[in-house]
Amino acid sequence: RNHTHPLLSRRADQGNDLTTTFNDDYRTTMVLLPARSGNSLVVSASSSLVPCPPYRRPYTPNPSLKGLFAGSGSASMSNPHMAQAVVDLTQRSPKDLSLLYIGTATYDIAKFRDKQTNLFSKMGVNVESLDLTNQSMPKEDLEEAVDKADIILVSGGNTLYAVDRWEYLGLDELLRGAAHRGKVMAGGSAGAICWFDGGHSDSMDPETYRLFMSNKFEGKDDNTPESNSEKETNAQE
Repeated sequence: RNHTHPLLSRRADQGNDLTTTFNDDYRTTMVLLPARSGNSLVVSASSSLVPCPPYRRPYTPNPSLKGLFAGSGSASMSNPHMAQAVVDLTQRSPKDLSLLYIGTATYDIAKFRDKQTNLFSKMGVNVESLDLTNQSMPKEDLEEAVDKADIILVSGGNTLYAVDRWEYLGLDELLRGAAHRGKVMAGGSAGAICWFDGGHSDSMDPETYRLFMSNKFEGKDDNTPESNSEKETNAQE
């Protein structure tokens, strides 16, 4: 559902402001009605439900889509209840499952991978990691890794970097296809946003950039020379 906050969309040159939100078959129109109460301006809202206009085709989700998404990748996937819920979506025994962890958003740093996959390993799920920050892979190898996974778990981190890297490698199309074939999608923060058309992200925060994160979590010295590719990556970010 698309939603615009009515107070943010109000125009000064209109007495009333219309803010429309959509669901599958109807639209809700919210009208802001300014009124005076003593020396204060009071804004009240009324809403009405009307049929969706005929020119707009209602969105019908693919019934095969299955996913669990959270605000934080590390915190959510290290929670036993959340990990169990992800497994439950497959309706299969953990020992029969394969999980593909994609940590591009946190630059494949081992600390984050271990924290988000540890519970799944303990449950008996076979965990594989697709590391793409420092290496490229042939499209055929990417397809094989995605195809044999029952669960695709994406880390939190820098959404912009991850999606840009996937698009460069062609992984974005493979992930989209996997989701529509019924593979379970999972992740928190960037690992949740990446499955949707858009979302709010702090990807332009320098503290989420590759060099900063590597220095902080992998113990690299600040004076470690950057390769040309790292310089280009950080310049783009």
